[in-house]
Amino acid sequence: MREPKQEESTAGLGEARTVGNPRPAPAEGERPTEHTPPASGSGGFHVAPGHALAGRYTVLDVLGQGGMGVVLAAYDARLDRRVALKLVRSREADGGGDGLAQVRMVREAQSMARLNHPHVVSVYDAGTLEDGSVFIAMEYVQGQTLRSWCQHTPPRHWREVIGAYLDAGRGLAAAHAAGLVHRDFKPDNVLVGEDGRVRVTDFGLARAGSAPGDTARPVTAIPASALQAPLTLPGSVLGTPAYMAPELLQGQTANVCSDVYAFCASLHEALHGRVPFPMDSMASILRLKEGQPPVPPEDSQVPAWVSRAISQGLHPDPMQRPGSLEQVLRRLEDDPEARRRTWLRMGGLAVSVALLAGLAVWTWGRQQGPGCESLERRLEGVWDAPVKARVTRAMEATGLPYAKDTARRVERLLDGYTQAWVKQRVEVCQETAAHPAAPRSQSLALLREACLERRRSQLQAFTGLLGRGPDPELVDKAVPVAQALPPLEYCADVQALLAAVPPPEDPQVRARVEALQARVEPLAVLLSAGKYEEGLVLSEQLLPQVEPVGHAPLNARTLLLRARLQEGAGDYKGSENTVLRAISEAARGRDAVLAAQAWNLRLLLVGIRQARPKDAEVLAPMVETVVELAGDEATRADSLQVRGRLLDNVGQFEQAREHYERVLSLRERLHGKSHLQVALALTDLGNVLRRMGRLAEAKERLERALAIQQDTVGPTHVTVAQSLATLGIVFTGLGQFEEARARHERALDIMEKALGPDHPQTATLLAELGNVLQDLGRYEEARARHERALAILEKALGPEHPNVSKVLTSLGIALAGLGRYEDARLRFERALAIQEKTFGPEHLDVAVVLVNVGGVLADLGRYEEARARLERALGVLEKVLGPQHPALSIPLTLLGRALTHLGRYEEAQRRLERALALQQQPEEHAGLAEPLTGLGLLQLARGRPAAAVPLLERASRLAPEEAATETRFVLARALWESKQDRPRALELATRAQKDWQRRGNAPRLAEVSQWLASRR
Repeated sequence: MREPKQEESTAGLGEARTVGNPRPAPAEGERPTEHTPPASGSGGFHVAPGHALAGRYTVLDVLGQGGMGVVLAAYDARLDRRVALKLVRSREADGGGDGLAQVRMVREAQSMARLNHPHVVSVYDAGTLEDGSVFIAMEYVQGQTLRSWCQHTPPRHWREVIGAYLDAGRGLAAAHAAGLVHRDFKPDNVLVGEDGRVRVTDFGLARAGSAPGDTARPVTAIPASALQAPLTLPGSVLGTPAYMAPELLQGQTANVCSDVYAFCASLHEALHGRVPFPMDSMASILRLKEGQPPVPPEDSQVPAWVSRAISQGLHPDPMQRPGSLEQVLRRLEDDPEARRRTWLRMGGLAVSVALLAGLAVWTWGRQQGPGCESLERRLEGVWDAPVKARVTRAMEATGLPYAKDTARRVERLLDGYTQAWVKQRVEVCQETAAHPAAPRSQSLALLREACLERRRSQLQAFTGLLGRGPDPELVDKAVPVAQALPPLEYCADVQALLAAVPPPEDPQVRARVEALQARVEPLAVLLSAGKYEEGLVLSEQLLPQVEPVGHAPLNARTLLLRARLQEGAGDYKGSENTVLRAISEAARGRDAVLAAQAWNLRLLLVGIRQARPKDAEVLAPMVETVVELAGDEATRADSLQVRGRLLDNVGQFEQAREHYERVLSLRERLHGKSHLQVALALTDLGNVLRRMGRLAEAKERLERALAIQQDTVGPTHVTVAQSLATLGIVFTGLGQFEEARARHERALDIMEKALGPDHPQTATLLAELGNVLQDLGRYEEARARHERALAILEKALGPEHPNVSKVLTSLGIALAGLGRYEDARLRFERALAIQEKTFGPEHLDVAVVLVNVGGVLADLGRYEEARARLERALGVLEKVLGPQHPALSIPLTLLGRALTHLGRYEEAQRRLERALALQQQPEEHAGLAEPLTGLGLLQLARGRPAAAVPLLERASRLAPEEAATETRFVLARALWESKQDRPRALELATRAQKDWQRRGNAPRLAEVSQWLASRR
């Protein structure tokens, strides 16, 4: 007769998890660019501001109209943000057609949604409206088209134009890397935001790229009758003729080479004010197959090397064009003037600097003259007033409730960082000036200068990332990334600098290495900021440039950063392959610290990400040895954290605790006691203490972690919400349910405001709150929370995701609390099937669900089935947690009660006494109430009601007020049957009757009502 509840958070929902990305919020006062070039006609649309579409989009304004449809500014009520809504009227809606418009629109949404790149417009949603028209909801961009941007007055310099097209080309190249062909690239389909970021859009004609020999159905060729027609041919040709490759106009299939042509045609027009070939008709376009490369205007200021790069991409024969857009971009980046400047700089260094760590790219510092104070100017454009203003605007434009506070915190952190940077940079300059003839001092000064400049490169990458536009994900991670910037103290550590791998001796190679290092450093910022896909694109571009230089340490660092980005993106196998290459290169370059970091990542990938504990067990001693040889404290702390989590995962909690304690000590020594890395170590430590049943210690560690986070990122940050939820679990374990409820409600409020009501993280916190409401006996409220959480997670993650099974378990407990035992059993059985399919039959989470299945089977009177399930659960838990874990008291208690109903009293006694012993602590607590109640029921079953009374009196005192109903009723029965205090027995039973009536538990209400009726 148990009251179902979840005493421990072993079901896994106890720990707040990060699922998915935060949503962007609307920016006040924005006016987006026209996503479609203006044209006459609206395609039949008459949508007024205020009109609602698709049940969630409120029209704000018309942004642009064209032959195929209209683009609207709209407000997305579901995700609380502005979007650009593109509508296309289907031919079916007008009484005919073949549905191509709908197909193309859906293809556009699918194509763009597959891309996650800073130079590609993001797509959020797509669907069909009631009238049959199709819509796409996409990123709301404030700015103008690339065509409008290029038509600026006064005219833009050719270098500025090429810079914008290089960004657009990177977005288009990312599409190609994803297997997509745009098919309609032109300046009208590229947007330039007010933040300066260039984005490619309108992938409506995109499709999966085809390899040579592709048998896909080609585009229909232009009919002969159309050859003399004007250029505007709506519906006849898929694309814009002025930018289409000749082969497309003759019906061949589009591919990367045709996109290369379109890109080069667009750039030619932007630089010279006209398209590559004079065109009045389709026939003139087709004749270009027989023509010569386009000739730039005589007065053009564009250098010949640029025109050559463009002409190669405009070759009539696609086999003669560059095979990829990356080749075109490299040629446009290969400025001979810049190469000459680099050559002169390297030549001067070769003559004037013959020192171990001579760094060509920073010789300017020694040419500044007598004063070193001007070095502060090195931070112009990196962290100065305009950059600060741009970063603040970008953050606040996300609309996140804590954006303004986060911007202030980031500004304080970066102000301190840059002040320390300038101080050290001036010291280096003064040291160089004071000891011009001291080779060792000069060499050390150059090493310090190189170290500081690498730090500046990372800082510049970070501030550039923050200031490029509204990005809620970046706001969430801004403070942690700022704290994670490489410490400047290292640049003043003589021993560390001299122990580092020296740069190449050849001055030309050395200059190339240092220049590439400055380009590699932004990968670390993208990694810290969670921009994994963007970082992977950049690393793929950098590796072909880094590898030919042959400098093993630089190659190893680039490979390691790529491996970490792959791990962040979930490509664990790819990451493992890359990290093996990084290990080899680090060894070849004699970089012990980098080698240790790479081995540590491999252990994480093998043991945790890919769940290969036996392989990890073999690797761990090797990793420990390599880390010790490296002698780097930060790397040692990271390694201890990974090994602690490995031990934690396999239930070796005491060993895991020892590792986490060492991590905490190291990080406090490295960062002080108020750093987010310290909070992370405290959280790991608190969670393992919770799993060990040491709840008071866990509470102390987790409250310390929460205090650090609130002070560092602010009280309304999503990280704070996650920590509040974890702390709430500990209060639940301590039986302090109102304290737990308050933490969970505050966490939920933060998360809903930050991420919205339908985000998976919000669902997780809803389920946690539901668990606490169950412990308070508020089962109907709990059921509502769990039903809502389940709907969110099933939609976001799919019906068979492990997180769905955890909410199913919690929902089953709520239903059991309402007396709906069969409904509860069905939820438990579904959860069990998901867990067994995901983790196998002997996983901890499987055992937790088995405990609940056993409990509800007992409630249904199916005691033998209940016993079998509980025995199996107990076996798994003993194997995973060990025989002395307090969590074992739950299945032991339920098993003892099932055995009692089966008349197996001796076995029941042993199980219940063991459950009671596992819960014993120096002070009495709520966890003792369940096994004491079970022992009381056993004494009643044996006909010993007097012996049951003291057990049940003690249980009644310990049980939380809202969770003691069953204990009171069992005590009433014992008092009545022992004839000790029958008036009190009736009082207790009446109180239980009212409780079960209030909670809506019909079976329990019927039982107690029948008992009372027979005794009055």
